[in-house]
Amino acid sequence: MTSPPPGSSDPRRSRTRRLLATLASVALSVGLAVPAAAATSTPAPTPTAAPADPSLALSPVSNGILRPGESLGATATLQNPGSFATDPVPVAFRLGTAPLRDRSALDRWLDGDTAGVAVAEVGATTLGAVSSEDQGSVSLNVPATDPVIAGRAPGVYPLSVQAGDLVATSVVVVPDTAAATSGLAVVFPITVGVRRDGLLTASELADLTAVDGPLTAQLDAVDGTAATLAVDPAIPAAIRVLGTSAPPTAISWLQRLLALPNARFALQFGDADLSAQINAGLAAPLEPISLSTYMSAADFATPVTTSTSSPTPTPSPSSGAPSLPDLATLLDVGPATASVYWPATGSAGPGVVGALAASGDADQPARILLPSSSVSDGTVPVDASVGGVSTPVYDADITAALTRAAGENDVTRRGSDLAAAVSMLALARADAGGRPLLVAVDRGTDRARASLRATLAAATTAPGFAAVPLGEVVGGAASAISPAEPEADAARVAEVTQLVSDEAVIDRFATVLEQPELLTGRERAEMLQLLGTSWSGDAAREAVAAHRSETQETLQSVGILSSDFRLVSSSAPLRPWIRNDLPWPVSVVLVARPDDVRLRVQEQTPIEAQADANTRVEVPVEARVANGEVSVALQLYSPTGEPIGDPQGVDVEVRAEWENIGLIVIILLVIGFIGMGVARTVGRRRALRREVASTLETPLTEPEVRDAAGAPAEPEVRDAAGAPADAPIDGPRADADRGAEPRQEERP
Repeated sequence: MTSPPPGSSDPRRSRTRRLLATLASVALSVGLAVPAAAATSTPAPTPTAAPADPSLALSPVSNGILRPGESLGATATLQNPGSFATDPVPVAFRLGTAPLRDRSALDRWLDGDTAGVAVAEVGATTLGAVSSEDQGSVSLNVPATDPVIAGRAPGVYPLSVQAGDLVATSVVVVPDTAAATSGLAVVFPITVGVRRDGLLTASELADLTAVDGPLTAQLDAVDGTAATLAVDPAIPAAIRVLGTSAPPTAISWLQRLLALPNARFALQFGDADLSAQINAGLAAPLEPISLSTYMSAADFATPVTTSTSSPTPTPSPSSGAPSLPDLATLLDVGPATASVYWPATGSAGPGVVGALAASGDADQPARILLPSSSVSDGTVPVDASVGGVSTPVYDADITAALTRAAGENDVTRRGSDLAAAVSMLALARADAGGRPLLVAVDRGTDRARASLRATLAAATTAPGFAAVPLGEVVGGAASAISPAEPEADAARVAEVTQLVSDEAVIDRFATVLEQPELLTGRERAEMLQLLGTSWSGDAAREAVAAHRSETQETLQSVGILSSDFRLVSSSAPLRPWIRNDLPWPVSVVLVARPDDVRLRVQEQTPIEAQADANTRVEVPVEARVANGEVSVALQLYSPTGEPIGDPQGVDVEVRAEWENIGLIVIILLVIGFIGMGVARTVGRRRALRREVASTLETPLTEPEVRDAAGAPAEPEVRDAAGAPADAPIDGPRADADRGAEPRQEERP
């Protein structure tokens, strides 16, 4: 071995270093790759929603009404929906130095545009920190003797509050006590919102008419006011159809509604959308057909009464007979004005007005309520007409403010909306020059009793106005207006068209019932509920689609259940089942048509199918002399000839001669068996006779006798007495026998 030259590296050390370097690089690569893979597999964090900003609301006391000698009060509320508490902020209240000139200036101020409006600070304080998802409030109170409010002229004054960078606006109304009082009619709806079923159920009515129920809250709000009620007739109808099974709270609610002195008119059943129906091409709005499907005779049984005028009580002829109310009785909403229509706000134009006008008559001309937003020039004449048709116009802006207040549960925000409504009323009164005004609280749901009551109180007690029924603000000299023609909701119109088309099919299908209105009445009621004005957007489309699917199920509720069979005789019944999933018995006609003359089938078979059951049917079938397969087409028809359900086909395998062949074979077998039995019997009797005859004709022979050696021996002969014949015979008998011929014993 030789050592490496000086300065040269050890080959073994070099290999070791290379190996270590390789392992290190692999480890480094793996170390770098693992975090990278982990970073790749980790999903990106879902961005969280940006925290909501705090909001500020301002509400003056007494709905913003500042009468002479009263102090000015207001409340500012900061709502913090964020995740962190707010810092304490200074709060400054400011009041305008001059009243707002008109409605346009009022609208700009309420929308937050404070430019060009002179205000002066009337109070300052500090709002402490507000916790997350909480709210904090501060109040202002300016004494009546304060020069800043004392002696102010009548008008609508701007009011604002600033808390940090947030600003909220409202108004203060100083009423003109010297001006004449104007009439103000307020229309208030009695409705229950959207639904798909034709009528409310007993359980739903119990909840709605409970002490804290929405329907009870509505009556509480209007009780004692002069508001004109727009009542959905489906509500009293739902109570009346239940008869004695109606919840006690619902019966009390209906009695209270009918006892209210308020003027009223009936909405469309289910508050159906009038404009959508007219735009869909209907000549007149749809009306309920019948509600008998929702009634049970047991709920209307009259108690058995007896007459006590005679010693023996006699039952009354009508005792115990149910008396079902008619449709007009079910839909009665009390003393109502007829032919009053309230289309959904902003949906009616001249076309809808003209179509609805045809529903009135000379005694009760049609009146169509329109919002001021539909009037081209923006005027608000309560007495107006379109093409000679009475169209009372209600103020759209005031209605919107009242509607917001009615649905607002927060006291401060509700007070802000009511102050806005009162200020609009004050300016509208000045613009109307003493003419009456018409406003409304538009439709809505989930309204609290306090909100409804406060809203109606603010509207009906607004300064300078006297609340009157609708009939007192209309009927004067009408001003001709030109409402804009709104763009029809194409999706809603298409839904109406689809529902009407499906209803026509249901009408034809319902002819299977003895009382078609049981089905057609239910369909119409559900249609009108689906057309309610409160339905909108995707919810409306989904509800209509679900109803159309249920309609198809109804059309398939009566059908044929059958299977192929083999016909092995010249005639036999075809026995399909008739399926009836309806809760009522149906009358149908089964029509059977074979596709070949080899089979003769009874063409029409009337059937009475039981309710919610399958009914077996026998259709006579007769085969001609031929074999093969024959298809029989089966189709159900109503008594009026309308096809019911889907057609069915039955394949019949015809073997017409099998019956004759089988009968012949059986007859031959029977004849053969009988012949064989007779032949055997005759043969046996003949054999017996031959045996008897041969026995009588054959002589009797003695058996051969042999001696002891085996040689034949003479047989021993004995006489009649049994004695040997060779024995000596003595006596007379022996003498007689000697001369007599030998006697043979007769054998049978």
